[in-house]
Amino acid sequence: MSHNRLLQQYSRLHRGLQGQACAVSLQQLADLLCCTRRHMRSLLAQMQALGWVEWSARSGRGQRSALRFLRDIGQLQRQQASHLLEQGKVEQAVALLGDDPQQLAPVLLSRLGRRWSEDRQVLGVPYYRPMPNLHPGTPLRRSERHLVSQIFNGLTRLNEEKGEIEGDLAHHWEPYSDLEWHFHLRPRVRWHDGRELRQDDIAASVARLRALPLFAHLRGVRRLSPQSIALELSEPDPWLPWLLADPAALILPADHAALPDFASRPVGTGPYRVAVNDAHRLSLQAFDDYFGFRALLDQVDIWMMPQLGDQLSLKVQETCDLTVEINPLPVEEQTEMALETGVYYLLCDGRSPAMRDDAVRRWLAQALSPLAIMQQTPPSTRQYWVAASGLLPRWHHVQPAPIPPAPPLTRLRLAYYEQHPEYRQIADAIARGLAEHGIALECTVHRYSDWELGLAETDLWLGTVNFSSGTDYAVPAWLLGTPLLRRCLEPMLPLTDSLRGWRGGEHSAASLSAQTVRQHWILPLFHNWLRLKGPGQIEDFRLNSMGWFDFKSVWLRPEED
Repeated sequence: MSHNRLLQQYSRLHRGLQGQACAVSLQQLADLLCCTRRHMRSLLAQMQALGWVEWSARSGRGQRSALRFLRDIGQLQRQQASHLLEQGKVEQAVALLGDDPQQLAPVLLSRLGRRWSEDRQVLGVPYYRPMPNLHPGTPLRRSERHLVSQIFNGLTRLNEEKGEIEGDLAHHWEPYSDLEWHFHLRPRVRWHDGRELRQDDIAASVARLRALPLFAHLRGVRRLSPQSIALELSEPDPWLPWLLADPAALILPADHAALPDFASRPVGTGPYRVAVNDAHRLSLQAFDDYFGFRALLDQVDIWMMPQLGDQLSLKVQETCDLTVEINPLPVEEQTEMALETGVYYLLCDGRSPAMRDDAVRRWLAQALSPLAIMQQTPPSTRQYWVAASGLLPRWHHVQPAPIPPAPPLTRLRLAYYEQHPEYRQIADAIARGLAEHGIALECTVHRYSDWELGLAETDLWLGTVNFSSGTDYAVPAWLLGTPLLRRCLEPMLPLTDSLRGWRGGEHSAASLSAQTVRQHWILPLFHNWLRLKGPGQIEDFRLNSMGWFDFKSVWLRPEED
C-alpha cells in the first residue's frame, strides 16, 4: 500500500477513536475502516512498523486488544507533505493539508532559504502571486522581466554592474553602414530541449519584433555565413545594440507558437530552464548545456504563498513585488537596499476629454502631489517611499506652482492592474483627496496584459516602472515604446517624431521625461526602496534594478562547524 493511502487509513482510524488509547477488537477496527479482518491486521502491522501505533493483539473470539496512537496526525501529514514537495508533487502536498495555512506554513517554510538536496544547491524563495506568463515580447511585469533574462538570451545583453552592452548570442558586431549591422554568432548554442539554435530562429524573432513601435525599423536578417548575419534597417539607429538587449528582443524558437504551454513553460537558451510552473511553484533548474559559464546555483524554487499571510511574517507579503526575501527564519542574514531607478506614477489619458484640458492636469498635479497622497496612506505602507519630482530620483522636473481653482468635475476614473495590494491603498488615498473637492473616484482593476495595452476607457492610470542601469536607453524606450503610453499620449504628443529625434541625437532621456512631466501627462508619485534579504552563507548575492538577483552567479558557502 502506498504511503499516502496508509496515512489516509491512519487518519480515519485516529478520528474514529478520537486519538485515544483503547481496548478494541480487530473486527471493530475492520468495521471502522470498512475492510476485512485480514486487511485490518495488515494495516496495523504496517502502521506499527512505521512507529505510528502500538498494537497488543489478544487471540480468541471476542477478545479485546490494546491500541495506542503514537503519532499526531497533523505531524504525519506535514512530514508526508514535505516528502511530496521533495518529489515535486506540490498539488498533492497542498491537497493533503487541505489548504490550511496553519498546516502549510511549517511545511513550506522548510523549503525556503538555502538547502542541499542530493548534492545540489537549491534556493527557495517565497512570492505572493503565480507567474504564468514568461513569454518575451508580451506585457511582462518587473519580476517576469527578470526571470526571462535567466531563461532566454538576446543577440546582446546589458551588464547591470557596468551599465554597458556586451555580447550574448552574438560575440562581436559592428555597423557595416548606417542601415546595416553585422553580428557574429556563437557556435553550437542549444535550446533547452536539445535542438541547436539556427539563424532561422533569429530571423523569425526579428520578424516578430517589427510589430512593436521601437522595432518597426528592422527590415530583416540576411545570412552572411554559417555564423554571421546582417541586420538591415529602414532608418539609422545608433541605439541598436541596446535595443537588441531589451527583454522584448530575446530570441525565441522559430516554432515557439506550436510548442505546448510556451508562455508558462518556455524553451530558451539561457542558464536556467523551466522545470515546473504552476499555481504553487516556479522551479528553475540549471541548464548543463548552457554556452556560457554553467550556473553555480543548481535550482531556484519560487513558492507562491499568497494564502499564508501572517504565518510567514514576510515583508514580501506586505509590499507585493517590492521585496524579495528568501530567509524568513531567525538566522544570520544579509540585507541590501537601494532606491529604485524607477517611480510610481499617474498617467493622464489623452483620449479622455477631461485630460486633454491642460488646466485639469495642472490642478491634478498639485492636488494629488506625492506628499498629499502619502499623508493619506498608512505608515507601514509609505515607510519605504520617497516623494518623486521626476521619473528618476536624481531628476527634478516637477515645477512647484500654486494650486489653481478646482475644475468643474464630479467624477474621475482610475485604472490599475490586479495582484498589487498597494495600488488599492494608493487609490483610496487619491479618492479621499479628490472627495475634499467634491470629485468621486471610480476605480477599475484589470489584468496586467490589458492594463499595459491601455485597453480601458479611463481618465487616469496608476502604475510603476523600473528602469535598467542604462537609463539613457531605458527611459526613452519606455516613454516611446510602451503600448499604454503610446495609446494615451500619441493623440497629444508627436511620439513618432520624438522617436526619430532620439535616435538622431536630438532628444535625450532627460528632455523627453521633462516634456511629459512638465506638461503634466505623467505625474510622478514616489520612488521605492528595494530590499533584498537572504541567509548569510549566500555569496555573490547582489540586488539588481528589478529588485532580484542574478541566479546563475549565486552560490552557497558551507556552514561553519
